[in-house]
Amino acid sequence: MRFMNQLTLSFTIDPLYTFDNLVIHTGNRSAVSAILKFYCEGTRPFPHLFLYGPHGTGKTHILRALTEFLKRSIQSESKATNYIIIDSSQTGPLESHELSTKLSDDFGALAAVIIDDVHIIAANYSPGLLNLSNKLTTRGIPLILSSLLPPNELFAEDLHLRSRVCSGLVFGLEPPEDPVRILILDKMARDRNVRLPREVSLYLVNHKSRSLPDLSEILDRLDAHSLDTGKRITLSLVKSLEREGLV
Repeated sequence: MRFMNQLTLSFTIDPLYTFDNLVIHTGNRSAVSAILKFYCEGTRPFPHLFLYGPHGTGKTHILRALTEFLKRSIQSESKATNYIIIDSSQTGPLESHELSTKLSDDFGALAAVIIDDVHIIAANYSPGLLNLSNKLTTRGIPLILSSLLPPNELFAEDLHLRSRVCSGLVFGLEPPEDPVRILILDKMARDRNVRLPREVSLYLVNHKSRSLPDLSEILDRLDAHSLDTGKRITLSLVKSLEREGLV
């Protein structure tokens, strides 16, 4: 079989998610520094990569930024190169198993296999992941994973898979501090072309939630309300919606 130049499975690549606009802080600095060194400045073969940490630590942003780099790198090469991206929240174990089977005989010029939120499929797909990892390793192709759990917890019952995954780069990401959360919230607003006053950002982080996914959802609600009513997002509007239980 032959792959198209790009095979994407339920993983939307947003060009706004790059290393240039990633907010760097103490919780992700070491990981980003190593990724830039080994992937963006290094040469093939690239190492395996495993990122873990709670929601809101930027794992998906980093994977998307790395995918953007690989895409540009691929386009600059003279020969066709493929990469495969899987969002486990959208892809079931059966589909992932079928992917491993399809890859068994024809890897072509595959650049990487990237699996976001691998913890979702790990319990039912551990043998498939080991098989896939072994095949990629022998061909010098990196397996790039993100998870809520570290490898020793995620693959506690599979020492071979844990060893294979840990043979590459493994980094735990930590949530940002409040000042960094505010910077990230401001970035979320810019990505949506939403004007978010500083006092609103401060209020949301200090009074509503420190969870970045929660803040993203609140921002979406504020944006939708602003578009529907034609009102600018202000602190008084936020407090009014809060009293109504809308944020």
